Amino acid sequence: MARSYQQASEERRARLTPTGRRQAKVFAGAYDMAVALMELRERRGLTQAELASATGINQSEISRIESGSANPTAKTLLRITEALDARVAFVDR
Repeated sequence: MARSYQQASEERRARLTPTGRRQAKVFAGAYDMAVALMELRERRGLTQAELASATGINQSEISRIESGSANPTAKTLLRITEALDARVAFVDR
């Protein structure tokens, strides 16, 4: 019988080492942040190019941040949130 994607994923996660589990949590957090940034930019009615112009950050870097493939610095995040009239916050889980 064929396994579903969900079954295969759960089996793989069960085999992760503690380090692998921590890395997976970091990846998931980065993805969540990227999606939140993209949604906020779109709610503000801005294109990546317009956000790039407002921040002085290259559009290609904005794209990498939104795809989760970049690791932006705190300074970069602050420039983006300022342009989006937003803020970075640490909150309890």
